[in-house]
Amino acid sequence: MAGRYAAAGSQHHQQFQGKRLRDTLKNIFTLVVELLVEEEVLSIKDIYTDGTKIEANANRYTFVWGKSIRTNKEKMKKQLEELWQYTQKVAAEESGQQSPPDFTNISKEKVAKTIEQIDKALSGKAVKQKLKYAKNNWPAALEKYEAQEKILDGRNSYSMTDQDATFMRMKDDYMKNGQLKAAYNVQVSTSNQYR
Repeated sequence: MAGRYAAAGSQHHQQFQGKRLRDTLKNIFTLVVELLVEEEVLSIKDIYTDGTKIEANANRYTFVWGKSIRTNKEKMKKQLEELWQYTQKVAAEESGQQSPPDFTNISKEKVAKTIEQIDKALSGKAVKQKLKYAKNNWPAALEKYEAQEKILDGRNSYSMTDQDATFMRMKDDYMKNGQLKAAYNVQVSTSNQYR
């Protein structure tokens, strides 16, 4: 029982340090480095950097990949355009031609509205099953992708169980297999024995 509270306290402490103190600590560090340079104790010209990858305590099967999100969104755009074109063909046969909406940037609202328009045009058509799937799944998927892209914030991947960790190729295991695991890339810079 005590272990669970200690783990929860440790996680809360890490979140506090990682999110609330990040900017403050960065500013303090910058001021200290500037002071040491001013006092000529260290030189920014001669800096040595070393780093290592440290495995995160995160589930390796919870990958979220930015490339996968982009690929899925592109598939949705393409299928939505195909559904729209089919609808326009059917609508043109029955009435007048409408111009297609712009699918360059898709959103949850735009997808829902377009699906509704297509649904009206396809009443009784065989393609309606595909549209039903799109209606029931795509808006929610786009909402999920938007939230995931905010977490990615320029990175290629993250773990759902440790969002600060990124998936990296780790050193070979005993079977000489390179492992893809959630990890941190920790780097230290030093100048004149100051880190």
